[in-house]
Order: sequence, then C-alpha cells, then structure tokens
Amino acid sequence: MNFRILYFIAVVICISCSAGCSRPVAEVNGEKIDKAVLDLHFREKVQELAQQNISIDKAKLKKAVLQELIGEKLILKEAAARGIRVSAEEVTKEIDAIRKSVGDKQFNKALREKKLSLDAFKDRTREKMTMKAFIESLVGEDAVSEEEIRDFYGNSRKTFIKPSRVFMSMIEFDTEDAARAVADNMKKNKIEFDDMAKKISNERKTAVMEYGWVSPDFFSPLLANAINNIEDGAYGGPYKGQKGYYLIKVKERQRESIAKYEEVKDDIRKALVSQKRQAAVAHWIAQKKKASKIEVFPK
Repeated sequence: MNFRILYFIAVVICISCSAGCSRPVAEVNGEKIDKAVLDLHFREKVQELAQQNISIDKAKLKKAVLQELIGEKLILKEAAARGIRVSAEEVTKEIDAIRKSVGDKQFNKALREKKLSLDAFKDRTREKMTMKAFIESLVGEDAVSEEEIRDFYGNSRKTFIKPSRVFMSMIEFDTEDAARAVADNMKKNKIEFDDMAKKISNERKTAVMEYGWVSPDFFSPLLANAINNIEDGAYGGPYKGQKGYYLIKVKERQRESIAKYEEVKDDIRKALVSQKRQAAVAHWIAQKKKASKIEVFPK
C-alpha cells in the first residue's frame, strides 16, 4: 500500500473521529454523515484526479463522493448483520504491512500531521477491511471459469505484450580514461568481463552492478541505445552515463513477445473476479438504497 493510500485512510479517520464538528449532509437509516467527512473525502478525490490530469465537474464529483459514503454506511451495517468481523490480529497484521511499506518514520509523520491516534487509525482500517470482506463475500474466487479466462486472453492478446529486456551487468568508472584503461587491459590480456568485474569488486576500486533482467529503457537514452546494440554474450564501452562511464555486458536478451496463457492466467482470473465484484457491489448498493431510509440535506 503506497503513501497516497495511507494518506487517504488517515484523512478519513481523522474526520470520522471528530464528532459533532459540523452539520450532517445526509442520514442513512438513522446514521449521519458529517459535512467534514464529505469535504475531506472530496478534497482527496480532487487531488487524486488532478495528479492524473483528469478534468472534473466539482458539483457532480461531490455528489458522487456523497453517494460513495452512503454506500459505505450500507455495507458496514449489512456486514455487521451478516456477522462479518475482522479480528484485532488481522487489523494489526494489515497495519504492520502498511508500516513496512511506507516506513515507520513516514507512517508516524502522517499520523502526527493529521493529529490522528493509532487507535483511530486501527478503527478505520478495520472498517476498510470489513468492507473488503463483504464485497468478496458477494463473488467468490471461483466465480470465473476457465472458458472466461481463455476468451479474455484470446480477445486481448496485445494487452499481454512482454517488453524486451536484457540480463546484464556493468562496471562504473569516474572517468572515461579509467574505463578505457580497463577495457584495453581486458582486450590485450584476453580477460573475461565477469572475471574483471569480480576482481574489481574484490578490490573495491569501483562499483560493479549486477542488474539481472531489466528493460534497456530503465537507463538514460544514451545507455539504452548502447545496450540495444550490444550483442548477446558480448560487452562494450566505455559509455557515458549520468554519473560516470560504464563498461556493460549483455549476457542474454529476450525480445518483445506476447506472454503465454499460463503466465498470465492467474492475473486474468484476479482481474475478472475484481470486475464481477465491482458490478455485484454496485448492484447490491443500488437495491439496498431503494429499501433504505436515506435523506440528503440541502446545502
């Protein structure tokens, strides 16, 4: 879970713990939704869409956010009625995962900035996990058939293009002269690249980097072009990079290709299950709203 998601959760919790801070904007089966809750959810959504350069109609967006909050109220109440519970141990495990993802320093900073207690954060995390469990209960993992997965793969093969990549390593030098001297020594004395890299690494004279499988586009355009022109099993250089000069060996190369069915089967299944769950919860909320007492108060 990245920090943006953590920040979103923290904002929601912060206002959920501030009882009576402003007037309600809606009431769902007797439970009020505070204006502060709506405003902060709305600001978070605006920020999220702005980062994606998506233009918005603020009035329509605010109505949509309010409907999301109404849906949350309905889900949490139904989850309780169905006996869907999230244990303290599960909540602790989830929060530990968040801490590990963003780091203790950033985690604690987020709580301080929002004047948020850890207990309040736990409460909101439990709500999020409860809603997730409820949605998963609507559509099981076995809801997608093998035929559906194969149909999706067959109709969307271009979606599963695997970009070209190389298995490579490089030796970094501060100057071009130093890099060229090593390259000349290797050529003159017929020293293999891997042997020279090991020698330099042991002597700790400069940096030797084993990248494993990586896309050439990960590097600067100059280095990417150089990597693309090195034959498999060969090395080249020195090449100028952003921080110095490099000798590079391309050990193996995989061309752009379409992933095999078995390679993406599980990912397709997860995507299709997610789609069915989204559709199912949207339908459930729509039906539940019809049977609920919901009042949206005027501005």
